[in-house]
Amino acid sequence: MIQMPGNDFDVEELICNESFQEYCLGTSLEHQILWKEWMAKFPDRKEDIAEAERIVAILNVKQGSRIEQLKALRSGLTQQEAFQSAISFKSEIPFKEEPLERSLKARRPRWYFYFGSSAAAILIAITFLYFYRPAFFEAKKEPALTWFSSGKALRKTVILQDGSVVTLGKESSIRLGEGFNAAKREIWLDGAAFFDIKHDAAHPFVVHTTFNDIKVLGTTFNVKAYADSSMMETTLIQGSVQVASKKYPGYFVVLKPNQKLLSLHSPAKASLSKPDAEYRISELKQNAAAPVPEEIAWVRKRLDIDNLPLAVIAQRLQDWYGIEIIITGEEVKNYRYSGVFENETILKTLEALQLSYPFHFEVRGDQIYIKK
Repeated sequence: MIQMPGNDFDVEELICNESFQEYCLGTSLEHQILWKEWMAKFPDRKEDIAEAERIVAILNVKQGSRIEQLKALRSGLTQQEAFQSAISFKSEIPFKEEPLERSLKARRPRWYFYFGSSAAAILIAITFLYFYRPAFFEAKKEPALTWFSSGKALRKTVILQDGSVVTLGKESSIRLGEGFNAAKREIWLDGAAFFDIKHDAAHPFVVHTTFNDIKVLGTTFNVKAYADSSMMETTLIQGSVQVASKKYPGYFVVLKPNQKLLSLHSPAKASLSKPDAEYRISELKQNAAAPVPEEIAWVRKRLDIDNLPLAVIAQRLQDWYGIEIIITGEEVKNYRYSGVFENETILKTLEALQLSYPFHFEVRGDQIYIKK
């Protein structure tokens, strides 16, 4: 658990905090969420935080090759140790200064002594920084991150290793936990996403957001949780989810199908006395004219097909869901279909199309390959 500083922090403390450095450099979505939540508690320290971010950015740009720095540092320390040993050795042996030595000493220009003292000062400064600011000099091994972002696209679909499907909204991103697989299912979300989770009672799927953690076994739900927003929305379509509060440890809400949870997060100074006041559950509105709830209309689409080739259908699916579809073989491209597909994920739509013409498809990263 990362220990976050209080309101009495100083700029130097933030600069030396490795987690804060990760936030400034944008290398970890988990740290981004953590620090944005922390900053929201101290709006009066905004300028100090900005100054710390600026200094971290400068240090990161100017540090150059860390490996070369370490080589130079070690070389300098070695020379310093040898220099000190020589001084120590000579100081222990009394000697009589010869006339020639006195003459040479007298002829040495002032810059000689200035240079010697400056070199010693530089070595001491580098040594101090090396031992007391390791975050900027050590060549750390960053954990391998699996990060997906939609950018400016309206939708981007990601199919995870366990078979779960995640559709990201505009300017949204997810980071998979280290070693994500069918047995260990944990991700961090910043933004909006629609989830169709592969059922696995033995291995819950956990979605971490700025304010809440969502735990599911196998379900379909939508989350809107931008890190810079004070509101989070969780909409459950099928299954069951448990939304646990980070602000109130031990407090959680269990949603039923067709329910929406609105989480309102007030600043620390204006915290409400009871968590129930910040977590509001409502039923989804039923509308015969619009069978798809408005909360998930952005990701669900009615697909009407009338004797269209698979190549055209694949292009429509690609444009809507935001995932590239590659078809190999002219025969497969010309398979024709008719039908109506409503409220289906891209995988379920392809599985339904397979019933008419047998073809194979597989997911490789952020692409789907179709062949005969």
